[in-house]
Amino acid sequence: MNLALALFPIVFLVFGPVVVVVAFARIPVERLMAGLPVLVYVVGGAVLLYVFVDFFLMMRVLPGQPEQDGSNFYFNDHGSLIPIGLDAYRMAMMHAARLFSGHELIFFGFGTLIGYQVDGIRSGRVNLDIAPRDEVMERSPLPYPLSRVVGLQTALSPEACVARLLTPPPRSAWSLFATSQGLRGQVSTTEFRVEMSGPQSQMVYAVGRFGRVGGTTGIRLLMTFKRWPLMTLGASIVLAPLVWAFMVAAGFPLPWFLLAFVVVFGAGGNFLFGLNQRRRLLAQIKRATEAREIPPSDPEFALLT
Repeated sequence: MNLALALFPIVFLVFGPVVVVVAFARIPVERLMAGLPVLVYVVGGAVLLYVFVDFFLMMRVLPGQPEQDGSNFYFNDHGSLIPIGLDAYRMAMMHAARLFSGHELIFFGFGTLIGYQVDGIRSGRVNLDIAPRDEVMERSPLPYPLSRVVGLQTALSPEACVARLLTPPPRSAWSLFATSQGLRGQVSTTEFRVEMSGPQSQMVYAVGRFGRVGGTTGIRLLMTFKRWPLMTLGASIVLAPLVWAFMVAAGFPLPWFLLAFVVVFGAGGNFLFGLNQRRRLLAQIKRATEAREIPPSDPEFALLT
C-alpha cells in the first residue's frame, strides 16, 4: 500500500508533461496511437478490463476505508466505524492498494506509449501521416447521414484551391482559445483529404476531387465519419446495457436513467457533435476555395458525381 501511495503522485509527473507536449505540438492523439502492434492493443484492453472489474469487486469487498487507531482497526464507512481484526485490516489494505495500482497502470501505460511515439516521430522512426484516409469507406460510402456527397463550384483553379486549403485563417487576438486552426491533411491538384485542425478529436473528414463544370472548377466532396469513432459509438450503445446488467447482477444496482443518459447523451450527443463537425468542415472548405454548393437537383451535380 505504501508503494502504491508513493507512486501515485509520480503519475502526474509522467502523464502531465506528456499531455502538455501533445497539446502544444497539436498532434492528434488518435493518429498518434494508431499503427501500434496488435499485442499492444490486446494488452491495453486486458489492463482496462482488469481495472474496471477490480474496481467494482474491491468496492464490494471494502465496506469502507481501512483505518488503524493504535491496536484497533476499523472500516470507516462515511463516519461509521466498523471494528475489524488485524488480518481483515491487512487484507483490506491489499485491496485498497489494488485500486491505486490499477489506475497507475492505466496512466503510466498511456504516458509511456505516447512518449514512445513522440520520441519515434522526433527520431524519424514513426512517420505520422496527418492525412485521414479510409479506402474502404471512400470506395463504398456509408448511407446518409453517416456520409454525404457534396458538389462545389468555384472560379479558382485547382492550383489556387490547393494553395488556400491548408493556409490557416487569420486569427484575432481574442481567438487564442479557438477550437479550430484551419484544415490539415494532404492536397494535390487532383484531389485532397482534409479534416479540421484543432485540439478536439475529429470524427469526420472530407475527400475532394477536382473536375470541370461549365468551364469552371468543380469539386466532388465526400464527407464521411471515420471508422473508429463509429465503432466506438456502436460499441457504447451495445455495451452500456451489458455493463448495466452486470452491475445489477454483481450487487450494484444502477438507476435506469443512468443507462439512458449514457446512450442518449453519450452516444447520441457525440453523434450530433460529429454532424456539427461535418457542417463546420464543409463551411471551411467552401470559404477556403471560395466555392458555392451545387444543389443535387442541378444537372451540373450529376457531372461531378
